[in-house]
Amino acid sequence: MFTFTPLLGAASSMPTTLASQSLLTFDQNVRVLIDVGWNDKFDLNLLSELERITPTIDLILLTHATISHLGAYVYACKRFPGFDAIPVYATLPVINMGRMATIDAYSTAWFTAPAILASSASPQEEPIQPSDIDTIFDKIHALKYSQQLTLTAKLSSLRLTAHNAGHTLGGTLWRLHYGQEDIIYAVDWNHAVERHLNSSALLTAPEQLSRPTALICGARAGSGIRRREDLLLSAILRGVERGGSVFMPTSTSSRALELCHLLDSIWVERKYTIPLMFVSRAGTRTIAYARSMLEWMSPAIVREWEEKGTSPFVFKSLKIVTSEDEVRDVRGPKVVLASGQGLEWGVSREVFARLSDDPNNIAIFTQDADCESFAGEILMLWKAATEGTMTDDGGASGPKFSRIDLQQQLEIRKCVPLQGEELEAYLAEEKARKNLADRQTAMDLKNRNILDQPDSESEISESEDEHEDEDGEDVEADKSELGIFSLMQDNDVYDFDVRGAKSLKHKMFPYVPRRIRRDPYGDVIRVEDYVRAEERDEGVTSDSTENVQGANGTIGKKRKWTDEDEKSTVIPSKTMLEYVNIEIRCEITFIEYEGLADARSMQMIVPQIQARKLILISDTIDRADTLAELLRDAGMQDIYIPLSGKSVNASMDANAYVVTLSDDLAHRLNWQDTVSGEYKVAQLKGKLIMKDSSISDASSPGPQQIGSPQPHLKEVTLGRLATRRDLAIASTQTKPLFVGDIRLAELRRRLMAEGHHAEFRGEGVLLCDGHVSVRKLENSNVLIEGGVGIKFYEIRKIVDSFLARIV
Repeated sequence: MFTFTPLLGAASSMPTTLASQSLLTFDQNVRVLIDVGWNDKFDLNLLSELERITPTIDLILLTHATISHLGAYVYACKRFPGFDAIPVYATLPVINMGRMATIDAYSTAWFTAPAILASSASPQEEPIQPSDIDTIFDKIHALKYSQQLTLTAKLSSLRLTAHNAGHTLGGTLWRLHYGQEDIIYAVDWNHAVERHLNSSALLTAPEQLSRPTALICGARAGSGIRRREDLLLSAILRGVERGGSVFMPTSTSSRALELCHLLDSIWVERKYTIPLMFVSRAGTRTIAYARSMLEWMSPAIVREWEEKGTSPFVFKSLKIVTSEDEVRDVRGPKVVLASGQGLEWGVSREVFARLSDDPNNIAIFTQDADCESFAGEILMLWKAATEGTMTDDGGASGPKFSRIDLQQQLEIRKCVPLQGEELEAYLAEEKARKNLADRQTAMDLKNRNILDQPDSESEISESEDEHEDEDGEDVEADKSELGIFSLMQDNDVYDFDVRGAKSLKHKMFPYVPRRIRRDPYGDVIRVEDYVRAEERDEGVTSDSTENVQGANGTIGKKRKWTDEDEKSTVIPSKTMLEYVNIEIRCEITFIEYEGLADARSMQMIVPQIQARKLILISDTIDRADTLAELLRDAGMQDIYIPLSGKSVNASMDANAYVVTLSDDLAHRLNWQDTVSGEYKVAQLKGKLIMKDSSISDASSPGPQQIGSPQPHLKEVTLGRLATRRDLAIASTQTKPLFVGDIRLAELRRRLMAEGHHAEFRGEGVLLCDGHVSVRKLENSNVLIEGGVGIKFYEIRKIVDSFLARIV
């Protein structure tokens, strides 16, 4: 039995939120949560149902690296008891890019800064730091496309496979097998090949996704704009040519990559000198991750990398900045991409507040936003102002511009670097917390006596001395910060904390004999022990995972992330509230760069999947009903449009039965061995006996003979024909069966061993003794042709010997 419940993202009269949370229930026992999305305003009311069902969730799957698909994941792990213990699976780009999107969004959220906790949340709640986000995302299990995963324990009957969804880097369509149920979850996908993304597997590999029992599909579609690159460029030039700036809010680590690569390519090709910037607090790390995941992108990106010799995401014209202050320092016309498509988080709210009051400026929105967000409010006013003037394709006469009448006071959360006493207090607190964590980790390693320990006491003392020299910290001075744990830190002290120990063995003296590491060739040799002194001075560490340096001192070293190339430094900061009165005077336009399949393409692609049942979510009810009618015209019948929180029973319309042979019948079977010896076969006749003693007569054991069993019956027994009535019903004569596979090469060797002459003539034809031919047909049948005679019957007898004859 399969039940689908949309917690968030179901069809509604108004698309108040784009957040997505879906619960899949199998046999009322296994519950899988797909996506942990949140809206741009981080509304806690949307997470009440998720908090309630947390103890019942067995597995979490993530589809896209956007706030609407995983924005609440870190918050739930920190605030909901037991949520962080649930296993989570996603593709590597979703993990890395989702990490960056969460860091960027949470940097200005109300629950991450003590300065604004009093007005929005309980002061007792510990703020969520970037290090907490990194730790939580590190626990997610990474999967590759088309990698089939079979789980264990309670989830042993569940199989997962990830497929490409397009839309975002690493975006995923999930296929779930559980018993007779075969479910495809395909929310937010794109059939078109973009600059850095491949098309969805729904178009490129329909045979891998065909005939599921249920297809859960997002009804939210793109507009199908043609010439959108030209439209975007014309809108940008409209602003800069009259001395204004262009502002474009976008998502941090998903659709921003497409726009950054597009605009940088145009700037380089046309040699524009207009300043081009991407503003995001996690922008440096986001682009660094993109450079390291080219294998997940389109072949065009790989060819560009091979031809130019540098990563396509090493931008020549685009500058990555991390704060609004750097944008303000650039005078004159400029093009600014800012993180936060809803103008509620990230840097986009600050940038828009500064640029919106200039009539020469233009704000270009490329993605839909929640209706309750600031960007959603602006887009609703823009749609009302341009209603009736838009063409069907949205671009026959160019982008539509409008000025809206909106004056509003904005609450802006700004990240201000810590200074003075606040910075000193923060650093002292971080040092104490790090020392405590390091000491507790060292204590755990010491008690477990891990295999990587040195083999002699002299090496232990030597490594401890080196560690003290490197850190330069006074151990005695730190003991005051450890509290009761200070009793367990000295050498040769074996006090052991047994409070809360679940195993009795932990309540004994914690002595574990030291084990020497060995492999099939003997004792393991530590390569770092044989490094020359001059090489050791150049930075070779004792980490066994690092390679020894080569002659030039750099070959083999682990590549480390730097501030310029890979990772941005986390600056201690606090969030301050600032209220700004703005009046929007700039021009507003919308050019769709959502990266979603349009309704016409969905009408053609979805029926090709041949799903038995279709569930549409993630759009307004009116548009979902319109798409459902188009799909019904294409031949699909069972289509459901559930409301939020309402369950849909989409189980397969078939009953599965387990047929067991009775002992009496099993002992009477005449088993025949095939020539290959791989299996035994037997032919039988019997009758099906239900658990409730009801009997269904049948002439063959096929399931179609069961008739119309009651739904609650799952197991039946096949017994022998014992009465005259049973024998009379099953008196139909059956033809002998020949079971097995004949390979002509083996048949040729047998014929030649028996004294016959055999040779191949043409493809799939074996000529025997010049008169008899043996041909293997497409359906694996074997055809023997030739004149009737002794040779013919001898060859046919040899052919029959390759098959098991079942009577």
